[in-house]
Formats: sequence, structure tokens, C-alpha cells
Amino acid sequence: MKPRIDFYRLQRGLTLPIFAAASVLVTIVVVLTASSSRQPAIAALVTSRAQFVSPSVHLSDATPSGGTPPSTAPAHPKAQHQPASSLPGLTLAKQLGQMIIASFAGTVPTRSILADIRAGHVGGIILFGDNTANGVSATHALARQLQDAAVAGGNPRLLIMTDQEGGEVERFPGLPPVLSASQMSDPKVAAMRGAATALLLRAAGVNVDLAPVADVARIDGFMEREQRTFGNTPGTVAAAACAFANALAADGVAYTLKHFPGLGDALTSTDTAPVSVPESAGLLNADAAAYRKCGANARALVMVSSASYEHLTGSTPAVLTPRIYSQVLPSDGVNAVTISDDFQAGAIAGLPAPARTAINAGLDMVMYAQTETASANAYQLLYQDLQQGELSPSRIRGAWAKIKSLKASLNLL
Repeated sequence: MKPRIDFYRLQRGLTLPIFAAASVLVTIVVVLTASSSRQPAIAALVTSRAQFVSPSVHLSDATPSGGTPPSTAPAHPKAQHQPASSLPGLTLAKQLGQMIIASFAGTVPTRSILADIRAGHVGGIILFGDNTANGVSATHALARQLQDAAVAGGNPRLLIMTDQEGGEVERFPGLPPVLSASQMSDPKVAAMRGAATALLLRAAGVNVDLAPVADVARIDGFMEREQRTFGNTPGTVAAAACAFANALAADGVAYTLKHFPGLGDALTSTDTAPVSVPESAGLLNADAAAYRKCGANARALVMVSSASYEHLTGSTPAVLTPRIYSQVLPSDGVNAVTISDDFQAGAIAGLPAPARTAINAGLDMVMYAQTETASANAYQLLYQDLQQGELSPSRIRGAWAKIKSLKASLNLL
């Protein structure tokens, strides 16, 4: 996906003064992960700083009565202090909002994004380098503001996600995992770095890592050139990617296997233009080994590719293809929450009604990674589609059931 400021060209080893405070945490993490045992006291300290825990709440379905979406007026200030058990059930309109992943610019949440969160029009937030630029502690404070806005509106807490893959793709530069995927092909190394990354993200208030990459690089494509893949065989990738993923999940952070059914042999990125992957269906099936190995964890997500696959989806992007959700993912034993790559990227942005098409096909969450207005506009259009019978209510309920299960596993309900 194409971020607003710091895409995949971050210089490795970049260290800024603003990250000085975070470096203390990293030193502790490195010591921990280098040893054979973890120190519970330190882990507990990180947990107490970063985890948003509340009693479980059962949210019921309710069909919207028609007209315009619910008001975005701020809730009463005291609402954010109500226990989660007092939250009302989610209407279908708010269930739809849980399917939206939004972004915003800067290190302070905008009034408009906070209003959309309170109104229940957003279920997840993706953070980029311009959001995390003030370091770990400041990002934790930012995340707390976002979560407080969700609770104030009587909504589930947010999935707060970022790309902390390692190597060139880090929103906390110079912090774990630091190594690129190609440098973590040993599962033991991947597990160690995954555990360190989980502690970092929890300290920053982030509960979803948009990693690891599960693509198999059989050729010298753009993923291989950027050192974002764990290897060139399905077994190598599955072992290392799942070691990293399981370490994240064990320490309370959800992980995202990407980009299904595989971008390892793509020559160019979907960020700028449509991409077609020529791999045979048989090779794509073999390359899905990581999804079969760790795609069923309660804290797993799967990012569905915006590329098209000549022998699997024809000229249609995978993320818009019903067969991906009804046949291919189930055949791999995957029932994780599915999310899109950036729907403002070149491979998708010019297509007619892509969000409606993707959701009706089976996608659970749609991401808008470049501008805040895009997610707000998308919600309004999808709500209109729902009212006009062009968006399936059962699809929304099905997506919300999966999102709710994921949020429950992260103590966000």
C-alpha cells in the first residue's frame, strides 16, 4: 500500500532523536528475546501500558430504519468512562462501520476522524510514519484518544494497525523487528523478532501488525528486490512467516498474512497500477502453505491482493472475486478476517464501486490508507447501497461476526 509519507523507501538503520525514549524499551526487548526465558515483570509492565482491556459485551443485530446514517455529533463526555458491559447492541449501520479501516494525517487525531469513530463509521485505523513520528509513548497516547472516542460513542474499541514488517517497511524505524523478512528466514530468528515486535507494538497501543508477508518469491520481482519475502519456497516461507506470526499472537497482537493468493512473482506493485500475476493455479495453491499453516489462529487476518491472477481470477483483482472467499480461502482452511490492501491504490481506485463489489464478494474490511475523506465518503456510499438493496445485509452481519470474534480475542469488546 502507498503511505502518505514513508512508503517502502525508508533508509534502514534510520534513527531520529524523537525515538530516543523508545530505545530504552527496545534494549529491554532485545535482552529478553536473546535469552531462553522471558521476564514476567517486564512483560507485565508493557501490558499495563498498552493493552485496552474491558469486560466482554454481547452486541446484537438491528436493521437501520432508513434515511441518513446516524449523527456524527459527539457523545456526552462521560460516555467514554462507561463500562463496556453498558454498551448497546450494534445496528446494521454500525456493523457496516466496523468494516471500514480509515487513516488520518499527523500525530494528533483530527476532530473529524474522532467524530467518525464516535459515530460508529470506523472499525479500524491504520497508522503511518507521520502518525508515529513522535515515538512509542506519543503513539500510545494517540491510540488512547482513538479508543476513547470509540467507547464514547458506544462502539467496540478499534483495531489499530500498522506495517511493522522490518527492513524497509517499518513505521517505527530502527525498532523491532529491524531485520527484513529475507534476513529472518530462520524460524528461530523470526520468532525472536516477532516477540520483540509484539512488545513494541503493545507499548505503542497498536493491536494489529500488517505483517508477516507470506508471499513466495520465485522470481526477482518487486517483493524480492525489497527483501520483503522470507524465501523462494513455500516451506521456507511458511515456517518463518508463521513463527513470526505466532510470536505476535502469543503476546497479544494480531497478525496479517499477506498478500493472498500471492504477490511474490509480481514484477511491479499494485500501489501505482493494475498488476497481473501469471502463476498457474497449481503454483498459487502450493504457495499458500503459510495460510494453511497459521491462517486459522483466532488473532489472524488475511490481506487479499489487489492484483489479478490469469489462471485463478482472470482479469479481475482477487479482492473483488467471489471465488476467493467462497472456495479458495476455505479450501486452505482459512476463516480469518479478510482485509483489503489500500483501495486508493492504482490497481483499484479507478474501478466502479470497488468497495461494494468487494464486500458483496466476501471481503470483511475495506482499507483507505491515503486520505481521511476517502473512508468517510466510502461509508456514506456503502450506507446508501445498503438502503437501496445493492449491499447485502447478510454479508455485513457475516463480516461483523468475524470482526467481533477477532476483537474479542484482543480484549476490545
